Amino acid sequence: MSVPAEIRAVPRPKNTVVVPSGSGYRVRQRVGCRNVDGRRVPVDGGYIGSIVDGRYVPDETLRRTGSAGRVDIKYYGRVRLCDMLNSDVLDMLLKHYNEEESAQIYCMAALRACYPGVRDYHLRDRYLESYLSVMYPGVSLGKNDVCAEQENLGKEYSRIRAFMRERVARLEHNGTLVIDGCLKRNHSRVDTLSQVSRKTSARKHKDSLIMYAYDPDRREPVCSKIYPGNMVDARAVKDFIETNRIGSGLIVADRGFALSAVKEAIGDRKELHYLLPLKSDSALIGEFDMYSFDRTFFDEGPVECRKVEAEGFWMYSFRDVQRAKEEEEQYLLDHQDGGGIGDLEPLRREFGTFVFQCDLDAPPSRIYTIYQERWLIELLFKFYQTELDMDDTRVNKDYSDIGSEFVDFLAALMGSRMLNAFQDDEKTCSWTFKTAMNFVEKAKMVRIDDSEEWEMNRLPLVDAEILSRFGIIEKPIVPVEIKRKGRPPGKKDTRPRKTRSDKGVPRSHKE
Repeated sequence: MSVPAEIRAVPRPKNTVVVPSGSGYRVRQRVGCRNVDGRRVPVDGGYIGSIVDGRYVPDETLRRTGSAGRVDIKYYGRVRLCDMLNSDVLDMLLKHYNEEESAQIYCMAALRACYPGVRDYHLRDRYLESYLSVMYPGVSLGKNDVCAEQENLGKEYSRIRAFMRERVARLEHNGTLVIDGCLKRNHSRVDTLSQVSRKTSARKHKDSLIMYAYDPDRREPVCSKIYPGNMVDARAVKDFIETNRIGSGLIVADRGFALSAVKEAIGDRKELHYLLPLKSDSALIGEFDMYSFDRTFFDEGPVECRKVEAEGFWMYSFRDVQRAKEEEEQYLLDHQDGGGIGDLEPLRREFGTFVFQCDLDAPPSRIYTIYQERWLIELLFKFYQTELDMDDTRVNKDYSDIGSEFVDFLAALMGSRMLNAFQDDEKTCSWTFKTAMNFVEKAKMVRIDDSEEWEMNRLPLVDAEILSRFGIIEKPIVPVEIKRKGRPPGKKDTRPRKTRSDKGVPRSHKE
């Protein structure tokens, strides 16, 4: 198809050519020439404009008047709730990083908490589609920017360590601190933190060990550190306490920690105490006759207990009557064929029991409550791995591992606070984290015309009232319904009415 002469005569930039395109004509740039069999043949470049109504129109003009992909509706609910509950995190980051880097770390963590499972190469899209890009404009969250930042965070590990120590320093002097670890998948072939752990040695599955300190009073993590996957918790606890300068409080461990390891980790810190559950075959149980309970108290049900003072420590034992009943029923179900019934009598003493060694003198009911709260860290790890979908490192360097885990820790902290807010509300307390997050996502901000001002989208009243309780939107104003004035009292017509036939039943006719 040839181009008419009047189209070729339209003024346009030099070194361009007009080519037919569909029902119109496009202007293409000439970028040079090449030698073909001794002839100079021009090389065409990209399109730079079009011929419209007898004149040349650059593509930039068309883009401004057409759809350029600008986001005029931004998701607001998730990022707004996260920012309201975690503004102090950004304040702490500003003490250790400059303003630009602090905003970048904060936004990375907020997006991982608000959009569980988001990958690094999707962070920029999530940022631009959410109102976070208006709250914190100009943050670089491209894939290369995120990868470079995570590596730099790991290289400057001293800043991360200072951040964790500051969080520990804010703890209450005599607060409770639960320390435990969980395994995180790490498939890197060059990462020294990726090792075969004892739990996955049969499958040759590589992991990293993530140690966490958890505050059950505030229901949020305090600090964390990453270790090779083949290191056991008891081996890492001493370094964890020293690195984060944990100097006071009560450390609640689980049965995987040896007493010698815990005492070595505490050292000469006189304000740091331990509460350690003993295994059922521990010699201390028989030595102090811990199954001879001498007092009771009521938790959710009756609990028998015993407290014995030893040389330098105390022994506590408990028997939950309801739990003992459930364990005995389960034992009988597992031995319906009659085998093992002869061993039931000596086991009855152990059903529903807990025995602890502690260097702190406290009421037995308080010790029991503290250990019950230890289960919260297990819920945190489950929330971390399933709800936030952060069970894999997805990086291939030691430095990137350390930096990415720091961002994941911040995301776990932010997610825990949002989860606590949902659980404390009477309407959302029974919802899952995913359901609650999808609900607050209903709140969106819409750009007003072609300006930089935004307004909230219209919401049903029942949804607006729930969102207002979290502070995401203002409490809606419900207009008072003005009813029409009815008939004055005593004016109702009470005269008898003629009885009508039932609908559909023909009336009788006289013959």
